[in-house]
Amino acid sequence: MIWTLSDGVDGTLGIAANWISNAVSFSLFASACLVWFIYSETVQGSRLSTARYKVALVTLPTVLVVVLAFTSCWTHALFYIDAQGVYHRCFAYMIQPIVSYCYVIHTSLHAFVQSRRVESLQKKAIYRTLAFFAIPALVGGTFQVVFSVPGLCVGIMISMLLLYIVCQEQLISTDPLTGLNNRNRFETYMLSLFSNADHTGDVYLLMMDADGFKQINDRYGHVEGDRALQLISTAPKDVCSASGGFIARYGGDEFVVLQKAIAEQDIMRLCEAINDELARTEVPYLLRMSIGYARMGDGVDTW
Repeated sequence: MIWTLSDGVDGTLGIAANWISNAVSFSLFASACLVWFIYSETVQGSRLSTARYKVALVTLPTVLVVVLAFTSCWTHALFYIDAQGVYHRCFAYMIQPIVSYCYVIHTSLHAFVQSRRVESLQKKAIYRTLAFFAIPALVGGTFQVVFSVPGLCVGIMISMLLLYIVCQEQLISTDPLTGLNNRNRFETYMLSLFSNADHTGDVYLLMMDADGFKQINDRYGHVEGDRALQLISTAPKDVCSASGGFIARYGGDEFVVLQKAIAEQDIMRLCEAINDELARTEVPYLLRMSIGYARMGDGVDTW
């Protein structure tokens, strides 16, 4: 708001405030979009956050905007303030909105594509929210660019509020220890699945119980028992997530998976893969799951 209030105020103090507030505004505009880009890509599992040189590359345009903004006092690249204290845009002004919008549009399109690919309803909700983030931010930013009205902050706050609400909903349905869906979320998903009778025939329910978990707790303590549950939960997550399985912690050392499969042999291979994954875990005790499965409408088998 300072850059709006100081515009048109003459005198040394007013002109200085106008220069500084506009330089800061330009820099924060681009920096906010960069931070959002990195956050959104990290949530989507992009390799960007693990490669420092990639982070450095995507940061360069923002660095350029910041340099241009704070040197405009001498170069008049992005803007200048005349003797009457009035703000004017200059020849390189559009660099800043182009850089900022490229960050937001790129990661929003990426999130939209991801939301179409993943099977997990939770991830779909998050990715769609990330994709939608661009709309209020771009509308507010456009008002700021065209009408010189500070609308970007309003757009970003609306987007962040929506993202916060979605994240809170995810926490309500997430098991805090393992990060998997909790029992309440599982039951909700089951109801939605049964409401669509066309898709229940190719879905299998897997009930899994950790073997010897009480002995692990008794011998190594509850802290190690919690760690064992976390390790156990990663096996079905790693094995089933790629094929669209819905995984939840049912309670205690029990886990459930709803998995689509064409043939029973696929489920048998899945059960074997889960225990193979657990066998590779480097711990001083045996991690193994007893797994029972049933096709929707059929009887129960065990593995």
